[in-house]
Amino acid sequence: MEVADLPLDQLREALWNPNQMGEEMLAKLRRSITRYGLVENLVVRPHAGGTYEVLSGNQRVAVLREMGFTTAPCVVIDVDDANARLLAQALNRIQGEDALGLRAELVRDVLAGLPKDEVLNLLPETVESLNTLASMGKETLAVYLENWQKAQAARLKHLQFQLTPGQLEVVEEALAQVLPVAKQERDESPNARGIALYLLCKDYLGRKNEG
Repeated sequence: MEVADLPLDQLREALWNPNQMGEEMLAKLRRSITRYGLVENLVVRPHAGGTYEVLSGNQRVAVLREMGFTTAPCVVIDVDDANARLLAQALNRIQGEDALGLRAELVRDVLAGLPKDEVLNLLPETVESLNTLASMGKETLAVYLENWQKAQAARLKHLQFQLTPGQLEVVEEALAQVLPVAKQERDESPNARGIALYLLCKDYLGRKNEG
């Protein structure tokens, strides 16, 4: 294993990697890299023709290219196909859990020095969940638990769909038409495309129930 700065044109995304990121999270990733730079190395393995296959960091590679970067720091490991897939899943899934009290204190410290909108631009939180975290420890246990349950319910959930090119074209056209309305309701969620999908589904169910 070694760490090296590699040219982005030598990196190949692993098409078999199931980890996906929606446009809203990609926007947060862009803002994070713009603000702090790339703070976590990519993980790659040697691939055909002198290239490297990315095991961890596919979305970061795409964003770095888009932003005009030419190199990225990479951890290079030499593993076979089975272990490459196993490691990619481990890197995607293995993570710690925040201690709620410490996370709440951390969020309060961040909000003391930065505007709330700026924090929401980088963290996968809604206004409600961020407010709940910031208020933890300042109320009774009963109120704390009630607010925490509300915050959990308000956290954004990820959905993944696989569509044909024709289906995708229809979906994108529908979302584009609803986006102006969705952007007016972003207090509930910062993900305008997610709100647009919700509004389309809500409208369909309303029409079905009326019929």
